[in-house]
Amino acid sequence: MIRHVQRLWRYRELLWTLALADLKARHRQTWLGMLWAVLQPVSMMLVFTIVFSVFVKVPVQGVPYPLFAFTGLVCWMFFANSLSYGTVSVVSHMNLVAKAGFPREVIPLSKLVTVAVDFVAGLAVLVVLLLAYGVPLTSALLAVPAIVVIQVMFSVGLILMGSAFYVLRRDLGNLLPLALQVWMFLSPVVYPVDVIPAQIRTLYMLNPMTVLIEAYRSVILAGTAPPLGSLSAVLIISAGVLGLGYAYFKAVELRFADVM
Repeated sequence: MIRHVQRLWRYRELLWTLALADLKARHRQTWLGMLWAVLQPVSMMLVFTIVFSVFVKVPVQGVPYPLFAFTGLVCWMFFANSLSYGTVSVVSHMNLVAKAGFPREVIPLSKLVTVAVDFVAGLAVLVVLLLAYGVPLTSALLAVPAIVVIQVMFSVGLILMGSAFYVLRRDLGNLLPLALQVWMFLSPVVYPVDVIPAQIRTLYMLNPMTVLIEAYRSVILAGTAPPLGSLSAVLIISAGVLGLGYAYFKAVELRFADVM
């Protein structure tokens, strides 16, 4: 594993080059350019604000609902878009995979870097919303990078596993959008954990994205430290998913050119 990571590091410039090329391709010949990166979470925030603040009153512990929803949406879309773009990335670069010799994991990881740019843009909008609503920026925000690292570990493991599996079985391309939609509504993206019945809340908290989204809200909106016990458990799970995903990717990597 260490040998693979060392080889990946030697190809870091290729990773940045692919990510930059993808970023330019996404925003080329568009009127709004990078604004598209934040329009999606902002528009979804507006829709959910109307639904859960006007039609259905959902208590969010005194936090303005737009802030509550936008925090969850930015974190979720970083995860979901990383998985969506990363899973199909190896197949979409089949010419590169078949001809050049380099660690193939560079391709799905470059998609994660591209989506991370959107995530940073979303966080910038979130800071503007925090200031607009008068929410103080506390020292608890220093925990945000640690939560991001755990989320990235979890995402990278799933992306590597998904992108390798998608090369062998394209069914995943049809299943993934549905799975992400279900996963989103099983996570507290647009509603609080409090609405989940106490009888099943322990089971509900086994979802790593539930713990991560709650941790983001804890440090960003409440200014308090995240629950270290559950976050440590997710860190262990994420490390396991990352190791399994990388091992699976390297195990089937040599078959990519033959299958495609």
